[in-house]
Amino acid sequence: MDKKKYFILFPPFLILGIVLIIILPDHCTFYAFLPILGFWITYYCWIFLEKKETE
Repeated sequence: MDKKKYFILFPPFLILGIVLIIILPDHCTFYAFLPILGFWITYYCWIFLEKKETE
């Protein structure tokens, strides 16, 4: 796990998730979990592209 990438990406996605929980109506709060999915997709794509670049 690359901690530098993790801590660069984590704060914006955390803030986005909290904002979505606050803003979305009660029946749509499950959409607040989408930033979590987006975080992991972005994290692993970043790692994949970096490894591919070094090859």
